[in-house]
Amino acid sequence: MSDTNITVTAARRGSDWSTPRCRCLVNGLEQTGFGVVTFNIQSTRYARCDTLDVTFSFDPTTTMPPYWFDVADPAAGQALPDIDVQLQLQDAESGGAQWTTVFAGILDHVSLQPHRGQVQVQCRDYLAKLMDMRVQEAWLNLTGPELMKAVITAAGLTPDVQFSAGMEGQFWQIEHKRQSSHGQTRFQTAFDLARYVANGVNCDLYADVKTIVCRPFPSASSNDAVFHSLKYTPAGASGFAQIAAVDLSMERDYQTAKGVVVHCLSWDNKQRIKSEVYWSALGGSKKNGLENGTLHSFRFPGLKQDQLEAKAEMLYRQIVAHERTISLTIPGRINLAPRQFFTLTGTGTTWDGTRDVDAVTSSLDWSGGYTQTVTLRTRDISDQEGGEYD
Repeated sequence: MSDTNITVTAARRGSDWSTPRCRCLVNGLEQTGFGVVTFNIQSTRYARCDTLDVTFSFDPTTTMPPYWFDVADPAAGQALPDIDVQLQLQDAESGGAQWTTVFAGILDHVSLQPHRGQVQVQCRDYLAKLMDMRVQEAWLNLTGPELMKAVITAAGLTPDVQFSAGMEGQFWQIEHKRQSSHGQTRFQTAFDLARYVANGVNCDLYADVKTIVCRPFPSASSNDAVFHSLKYTPAGASGFAQIAAVDLSMERDYQTAKGVVVHCLSWDNKQRIKSEVYWSALGGSKKNGLENGTLHSFRFPGLKQDQLEAKAEMLYRQIVAHERTISLTIPGRINLAPRQFFTLTGTGTTWDGTRDVDAVTSSLDWSGGYTQTVTLRTRDISDQEGGEYD
């Protein structure tokens, strides 16, 4: 029997697949002696840090101490310096592709197994600097943007604040001064304080490397909006269903779909004024215009009517965003991130359309390759219905 060579060829869409190369920068320098074995990045638009879990391998016979993660104990009264960690990817299938930073943050935890030549590290993005900073100052008589910039700068980070707002109310002028002790104020960390201000003006709050960004939530109609797409081809007589995804799940909460009403109430103790608003699909009103909707009630201290209406709208949009959820597991896309937009077509259902990228979990390992689990919801206020309650 003669040998027979069989060549199998198949075409694949370049936009759906990538061959990633990976490297790690520590304090700006590439660690060539440490190769990435696996990593997991959790990126969301929720009220928390993005995180990185990565496993490195190294040859203990050639890569000797001191290691970049093994820092000597500080002098008395001093603190350990931050170790800046950046994970970068490059698509080997794209000629001339540049390195793209998919995570930038600070080292939180390390686990070394020298006999195996492996080390696992856990990192958080630079929003962690706000989370770890206790509130010990009384910032008085500042507008919202001024207060946000002051808090971010105090944490040693660069502010990118793009919203307008008035004074932050009686809380900052009276109550915060009276209870400025870091053990008594209800804002235990700088992040609590910054998130409260951002929520009050319907703004996002996140880290872009060492810059803390606070700006209105992205809109699909804006000029800088980034879109991704996925087409579903149903099964037919000619073959199976086709989609460039490992898994696709589409969910709907009919209890939320039946109607949501957010009721917010506030009492200004100094002015002796009560503020109240009901927010639903009909907009804001002093009376409940959707009697058969599901009512959610919230109380806030010292908010004026316009502030309370902004708070009610924000809460309403956060709740109704959970009416529809699309979950995807797809081949990894290096440039896919939260705060972008994703268009699903071809299912022939009411889930077709464009939604916000809520969360992306990016994973790379030897068995599964480079994949991403993506959560899509409708949060864009320019579309249908757009945290403390993410």
